[in-house]
Order: sequence, then structure tokens, then C-alpha cells
Amino acid sequence: MGKSREPESLDFEASLTELESIVSKLENSQLSLQESLQLYKRGELLSQRCNQLLDEAESQIDEQSSSDE
Repeated sequence: MGKSREPESLDFEASLTELESIVSKLENSQLSLQESLQLYKRGELLSQRCNQLLDEAESQIDEQSSSDE
């Protein structure tokens, strides 16, 4: 799988791109159980990172909307 950066250091686009790649590998590859588990765990972390970044963006939008009123 190579050396990956920690999900906390990735922006939304990089996290989503890597997550899409993992999903594709899991769907289309003949992986060992161990490889599949490693990819799944990485995908979970990336999914959490994407959700965190989306929540932060939503909060910023809410704050901006509140201050505009």
C-alpha cells in the first residue's frame, strides 16, 4: 500500500480521492484478507476525515449566514 500520510493532514479532495481509490481496489481486486482489512481501516479513517471537514465547512457557512443577518 506504500507510505501514506495521516488522514488528519489531508485536505478534503486528497482524502476523497484516496477513499475512492480504496473502494475501487476493494471492489475489483483479489486481495488477501489482511490487505482488505488494512484498506478498510484506512478507508474508515479517510471517511471520518471527510465528514470532519464537511462538518467544519457547514459550521463556517452557518456562522457566516448568522453574521450576515
